[in-house]
Amino acid sequence: MDLPFGEKLLRRLTDRIPPDAVFQLTPGYLTGLRVSKRDRSVRGRFIRPFREAPLKPSFDRPNVTQEAALLDFVGRATKELRLAGGTVSLLVPEACVRVFILAVETVPKTNQERDAFIRWRISRQMPNIPEDARIDHAASSPRGAARIIVSMARRAVIEEYESLFERNGLNVGVVTIPTLSLAHFTGPGDSSLLLNLEEDSISLLAVAGGEWALYRQKSLGPDGDPARTFERRAAQVAMEISNTVRFLEDKEKKKVDRIRVRTGILDGGPEFLARLGGGLPFTVEPIDYQAPETWSAGEKSLLAPLAGQIQ
Repeated sequence: MDLPFGEKLLRRLTDRIPPDAVFQLTPGYLTGLRVSKRDRSVRGRFIRPFREAPLKPSFDRPNVTQEAALLDFVGRATKELRLAGGTVSLLVPEACVRVFILAVETVPKTNQERDAFIRWRISRQMPNIPEDARIDHAASSPRGAARIIVSMARRAVIEEYESLFERNGLNVGVVTIPTLSLAHFTGPGDSSLLLNLEEDSISLLAVAGGEWALYRQKSLGPDGDPARTFERRAAQVAMEISNTVRFLEDKEKKKVDRIRVRTGILDGGPEFLARLGGGLPFTVEPIDYQAPETWSAGEKSLLAPLAGQIQ
């Protein structure tokens, strides 16, 4: 079934039907997992870097800069994963999507009232909502006071990404971002800070007492000398973690028990995590989940957002 995008963005927070495959597209690489619908097990994986960035993530501008090259790349992934059609989940870059966390006293009961209420609340932070914006949301509690997490993206931007897979014979059933997919690794009552590190950005999602508490997204500076970039990036990420933890404690009165990190960099992910943990007064741990024994620590971290879609 082809869902409107507004019903896709956070669908995995409630919809537990596994896809046939999950893909993630970034400016640096394409990753994919083929999934068994019978038992949700992984039947194949695809990890390939791009020689040149074929896309430039943006909320309000065209993203795909090398369409033919990306179409070919997706086709290669489809063949290597032995996909003959089917439905896939798609993780797009964080910069394509705006995420809001709203504190509310009550949640309107009907869909129409709820959608109007959420748009009104968002407009207080972002007055000029695009006409083609598609919005989806999930509440931490079905009734009473709650935190609502809201995702918004422009239809034209997401259709660029969907087209790459649909023209290769695949139906895109869910579109979301890596950090929201990682939220599937949190449990009821959990209080943790999830950090998603990509080559060009970091995103942080805080969950406190089982409720959405904070979402932040920040672009990282351009790469320079690899050794210096490694050190600079570790220091930058450590500072963002420290600032976020302090903000949660001072302003939100929320305490974080765990800091869990996913490193989405192709080379040196585990080493980066070790360096990061050594520069913080907090315990930092990788996002852990059951993965095939043949996967390396780097592969497990890289593919964590994809695995979140089949938990």
